[in-house]
Parts: sequence; C-alpha cells; structure tokens
Amino acid sequence: MPDDPIPHLEYENMVFGRHQALFTGRTTQEGGPLDQSAYVLLSLLRASGPASISELSAVTGLDASTLNRQTAALLRKGYAERIPDPEGGIARKFRNSTVGDEVLDEVRAATREKLAEILEDWSAGELATFTDLLGKMNRAIEKRTGRPWPRP
Repeated sequence: MPDDPIPHLEYENMVFGRHQALFTGRTTQEGGPLDQSAYVLLSLLRASGPASISELSAVTGLDASTLNRQTAALLRKGYAERIPDPEGGIARKFRNSTVGDEVLDEVRAATREKLAEILEDWSAGELATFTDLLGKMNRAIEKRTGRPWPRP
C-alpha cells in the first residue's frame, strides 16, 4: 500500500457502497420490501422516536422536499404514520407503524444473516476490530457534519 492510505480508502469506500444492497438482502434486480431510503428512515425513527420533517432533515442532511417524498412513500405503503407532536408542538411527526416495524425487523434479520454469511471466515477479533473502526469512522463523520446519528 502507498504511504497515503486515503486514495485506497476512498476507492474501497466506493466499492463498499456498491455492495450495500447485498447487506440489506436485495439487489436492483430483485427488489425487496424496503429500498435504501425506507430502510434508513425506519431505522432512524425506531432509534430516535417520532420526528418531524425538520428533525429528520437535521439528522439526515436531506432537504424537506426529498424527505416529503420519502415519508409519503412510507405512508402509502403503511410503514409509517403521521401523529400529532407528543410534546404538543405544531408540526406533525412521523413514527413507524406496526407493519413498518415488522418489515424493518424482517429486513434487519435478513441483513444480519447475509453479513454473517459474508463474514463467516473472519475471526471474532477481526470482526470486532472492523466494527469498532467503522463505528469510529461514522462518529467522526457525524462530528464533522454536526449531525449525530441516534444509536439504540
């Protein structure tokens, strides 16, 4: 490896992103119950609780029009529901529906199974190190962007 690992990291990060569909149990050809945006939003709502469009935007960095389209798709499929703000605010919030939570659980279980298959030859130490470093990188990104991601 060259002295500067950043070009290699950039390339491997691009390749990792390309493989993301494998981890969520779907490919472009197969489809699946959740696309990537639904998977992310349902996961976010589960971790953080009900959220408005502006609250979702603050965490994801996505603009309101994109989030309106994504949440509308969740509502159409019955995966999320709109509720009054539990804290009495004016903005309505989104939360996962029972069906949305069930589908998310199914996709997460399939994702974990696929990851276990892919990583079956890794030692427990390698897996722990990779997981710790990936978490460290995610937290560094969150710190730099000012958008911490809620963790369960």
